[in-house]
Amino acid sequence: MTFLCALALVAAVATLWAIRNDSQLSSGSDCQPGAVEIKTAPIPDPPEIEIVVLNGTDRPGLADQAAVQLEDRGFVVVEVGDTDEEVGEAALVKYGPEQYAAGLHTHAYFYGGRDGFNLEWEGPITIVLGNAFKEARSTSDARQSFALGSGITLPEGTCAVE
Repeated sequence: MTFLCALALVAAVATLWAIRNDSQLSSGSDCQPGAVEIKTAPIPDPPEIEIVVLNGTDRPGLADQAAVQLEDRGFVVVEVGDTDEEVGEAALVKYGPEQYAAGLHTHAYFYGGRDGFNLEWEGPITIVLGNAFKEARSTSDARQSFALGSGITLPEGTCAVE
């Protein structure tokens, strides 16, 4: 009887150890302490992406023109306006960790646009148009640009989660 009790105790301890150390219970993340978790997949389609379009130039109506083009490509434009922020490129696409995959996809629609990922950004994806902006890429051109890119490279201070 003592042997069976000892055997049951060993089995209970082994079971508790296995449950506590089960890798399936972890988040699956290999994040370093302090790293910001970002979702890199799935890449959302334009109808799932809300954007703000701002005119950073002295060309009147540029944000409205770009917003129409982006809506034609399926994006949900939630705000259009002007800003004092000047951009030397065609556009600056600003986004944060919450919109990482969507921000990369949005960036692919701008010829010569600058990626404005910022760990501190909490607002919606915001596009600031610069003087070099002529038009947004077509959906097929943007997909090709995205596919031909160097893949998803995680920004410093972040880690990918599923």
